[in-house]
Amino acid sequence: MTIKGSPLFWGLVGIAVAGVFLPSRLSALSPPDKDQPLPVTLQADQLSYDPESGGYQAQGDVFLQRGKWQLYSDRMTWNPDRNEAGGEGHVRLLDEEGNALAAQAFELNLETGAGRLHQGRIFFRENNFHLEAEELHRRDDRNFSAQGATFTTCDGDDPAWRFRAEEVQVTLDDYARAKHVLFYLKDLPVLYSPYLIYPVSKRKTGFLIPRYGYSDNRGAQIFQPFYWAISRNTDATFHLDYLSRLGLGKGVEYRYIAPNDNRGEVHGYHINGFDEGEDRFAFSWEHDGFLPGKVRLVADVEYVDEKDFFEDFGEEAEEYNRETVQSVVFAQRNWEKLNLGTQVKYIKDLEKSSDGIVQRLPEARLSLVRKRLWSTPFFFGFGTSYNHFWRDEGADGDRLLLRPFLAAVFQPGGLAELEAELGVTERLYWTTEQDADQALFDASVALSSRFSRVYPTGGDSIKKIRHTVQPEVRYSYIPEKDQGQLPQFDHLDDIEPANRVAYSLINRLTARIEEPGRDPYYHEFLYLRLGQEFDIRESRRDREAGDEPLRPFSAIRGEMILRPTRWSYLDLDATYDMNPEQERFKIVRLGLGANDQRGNSLGFGYSYRDDDYEYLHGTLSTAYLDPLFLTYSGRFDLSGGGSNLEHVLKAEWRFQCWSLFVTFRDRDDDRGVMVSFSLRGLGNIFGS
Repeated sequence: MTIKGSPLFWGLVGIAVAGVFLPSRLSALSPPDKDQPLPVTLQADQLSYDPESGGYQAQGDVFLQRGKWQLYSDRMTWNPDRNEAGGEGHVRLLDEEGNALAAQAFELNLETGAGRLHQGRIFFRENNFHLEAEELHRRDDRNFSAQGATFTTCDGDDPAWRFRAEEVQVTLDDYARAKHVLFYLKDLPVLYSPYLIYPVSKRKTGFLIPRYGYSDNRGAQIFQPFYWAISRNTDATFHLDYLSRLGLGKGVEYRYIAPNDNRGEVHGYHINGFDEGEDRFAFSWEHDGFLPGKVRLVADVEYVDEKDFFEDFGEEAEEYNRETVQSVVFAQRNWEKLNLGTQVKYIKDLEKSSDGIVQRLPEARLSLVRKRLWSTPFFFGFGTSYNHFWRDEGADGDRLLLRPFLAAVFQPGGLAELEAELGVTERLYWTTEQDADQALFDASVALSSRFSRVYPTGGDSIKKIRHTVQPEVRYSYIPEKDQGQLPQFDHLDDIEPANRVAYSLINRLTARIEEPGRDPYYHEFLYLRLGQEFDIRESRRDREAGDEPLRPFSAIRGEMILRPTRWSYLDLDATYDMNPEQERFKIVRLGLGANDQRGNSLGFGYSYRDDDYEYLHGTLSTAYLDPLFLTYSGRFDLSGGGSNLEHVLKAEWRFQCWSLFVTFRDRDDDRGVMVSFSLRGLGNIFGS
């Protein structure tokens, strides 16, 4: 039953039932008033009131609730005037944040949240942080202190790792600060620190866990990063690295998010060479966002002073085999049909001198997307570009390119689409050596169509399959014209003549999938394209004795994207030359693999280019050895005698609250191992 009333009423009831066992479960409710906005509900098997102290005595499965607070114990006292509660025996407290406190006994002020727990334990849900102590003080809803405490992010009574400290101060969304700390693996003490700061937040300033390693080129390695949470929208990571054979490395990574969806990263790294080692420097900046006026700004800037920077610090083949670096800063403003863009671009050659490379400083483009002429099938548009070309060696200059065009689109019989375009390219030059100009027209006609049919399958989940066929024929013409008098900066200064027909056929297979519990969706599981060109100029070439045979047909190019399921794929891109004496594959790129989305995957790739390279690469990841997760990747050179280019084995021992990472790397000029570990919740351990 439930009894409600004033303190006087409860006093009379208390006198009547003092010392008497009440066989039914009782509850008391303090009504809200201006001094106590949240009411308190107290329930117990036995409940009595003491008029002298103004408090309640509760025994047997006691439950007290104030707002979202829930407090349980075997025995409890509550004084509504002072808003204080105390109790013992299987004490549990759940606060409004979902954090759980447990103890043998407690004293607590329900208004301020301050109190004391004896033989207490706290679980902070957001970070899976466990704190246990002989005596815990809850100063308010964010601050705690403890004596003789242990803390960890591991669950269970026997954690894999834990810290034990004489004294701990904890502030939620901040740090746990501990004095005279021992770090334990199971019950084995392995590390002592007089002072430790532990993050009780996902984003806090402090030293990140270091990494250790060794390689033939770098020697012994120690990488120590420091993370700085500058503000809600900016942070930085500082690096101090020791490499016994290369030098002392210092680096910074700065990340930012600004209004108008602007975001980016700035990286800088410098290494002081030991003994006769050279100093080296690298810098990069990536940015994407919008400036005032709806101007989009994109930056991809990269600079290194020495080629061997990538050879020594690159982790992947695409990094340590790089031959150039380039920096581009691009700004663009779009209107409904008009686009204006400008950029600066700088290229550095890592293999040889960059003095002869033509740099675009700057380049601007203005284009009008096709615009219909009234309600006719005719369109017009134009493209314009301006470039200032600069280089250390050779002529500098400016080029203005203008290309207006007319186009028409027809749909004869509604069965096909006929598209024609006629344009004129005018090039104007002002250089340090000469001024020049020339106009060149071009024309093209394309005929395409699209046919499709839907086939019912009667399957359990695949109900229908749509087959789509898209044939296309395109004719392109550019007259032959002498352009030798023009300055030569790029391919637009020597436009090749064209008189060719290109034809292709695309097949698509798309399934409609209906699965229980979700809306129907479409999955394109096959894309297949075959294409070829016929060069009319080549077919009419006058062949003399000793000349190359006529080869008007280009190599056939086939592209296939196969997705039989959502977790498997096969991609193929190949060209095959069918001309006499040339019958062979010229280019082959093959990739296939599967991923079950549970940590198991297999990937295979093959790359071939005639008289250039032939590579084989593969990756394998497995979670079947859980808690050991393995990933292997390798690259092999199949050209010539063949050789192993690189082997990488990554192993992670992953447990509930910690992981150990070991990476073995073997490539043709370097071998090494890297070791690191992480403790859950310990992105950083020695904070400031």
